[in-house]
Amino acid sequence: MRLAPLVRVLAATVLVAAPLAVPAAGSGAPETPTSRSGAERARAEALPVWLAPVAPHAENPTNPLAGRLWGVYRGPQDQVWRPFTRSTGATREALATIADRPRTKWYGSFVPDRKIRSTVTSYLASAQAGNPETLAQTAVFRMKPWEGEACRRATTPAEAASYRTWISELAAGIGSAHMLVVMQPDGPFLLCAPDRAAKSALLTWATQTLSALPNTSVYIDAGAADWCENGTAQESYRCAEILKLSGIQYARGFALDSTHYNGPVENIDRGAEILELLQAAGYGEKHFIVDTAKSGRPTRWPDMVPASKKDVRNNARTCTTRTMKRCVTLGIPPTPRPADPQWGLPEPQRTIAAQYVDGFVWFGRPWLYNQADPFVASRALDMARSTPWTATGPR
Repeated sequence: MRLAPLVRVLAATVLVAAPLAVPAAGSGAPETPTSRSGAERARAEALPVWLAPVAPHAENPTNPLAGRLWGVYRGPQDQVWRPFTRSTGATREALATIADRPRTKWYGSFVPDRKIRSTVTSYLASAQAGNPETLAQTAVFRMKPWEGEACRRATTPAEAASYRTWISELAAGIGSAHMLVVMQPDGPFLLCAPDRAAKSALLTWATQTLSALPNTSVYIDAGAADWCENGTAQESYRCAEILKLSGIQYARGFALDSTHYNGPVENIDRGAEILELLQAAGYGEKHFIVDTAKSGRPTRWPDMVPASKKDVRNNARTCTTRTMKRCVTLGIPPTPRPADPQWGLPEPQRTIAAQYVDGFVWFGRPWLYNQADPFVASRALDMARSTPWTATGPR
């Protein structure tokens, strides 16, 4: 694999912030099979992955996310589900844009060590709905301390022991289920930890433990296109360093944009550079996933506008129209075929996506306050109404 020439091409590519236009119905000559664009044909012929299994791209035949249904969890562990089931009419239809799509369930220390096994088992039962081949998804947000606190103090021996117990119980709960795992969102905080080596050992052990499960695919969080170290540095080698410190040798690959608002084009460019660095360091061919839950209006982190003067960028303002800028709205729906033409990627990024991007995945949660908790109906409704995407292509 040689990525360097392609990366140089990407550097000269104009980034796109909106999907390809689709001709309006009834606006011209009668439609015929030969007059329809490739994007339109794909949109008409393809069902979303939560309704029918989707084959992998020919360039990525080992993609573990393809060839199976992606499960949708329907139960009280998800903050969206209860408001959706209690809604009616137009509100229910709008909330279905989120509630009826596969989403990654985050688990952390808020689930006690003694309960994580039964909690994930219950989650799997709902998400798989009796079909053991269905893919479920979780994000492991268990390291303690993490985020800003990780830069100020070390993990205590008791916290480290608890972490190992929790991960072991999580692995027991997953068992042989088909599971996508996003390992430790907001990965760049590892680089500022005073006990970096100790946290690295724990994360590497966790990645190895979960990757050893027969049907689990682990993607380690590596930040975002505009974030590789606490928002101050954007060099890809820093993203690669996070992965090396977290056990990338055991993982399927890495994840990008768990909490930022970049578009898929920018993240694919970043991912290509990281792939090249990992290959040069002897880690072989890896793959990655990109969050698209909140990239309907791609925005750099410094440019994003908070929802109010009291908020931070984690709680970005929502788009209320389809032309509003510097706001958050839903992006491309979940899919293991990111290079399909209806998603509007420029050709250089499509080439990379077909071979190395296992999927566009909704592991971000912009409909939650501060991307954490609780669910905010007004945010969800704004994004459902302003998103430029349907389940199968652009609006």
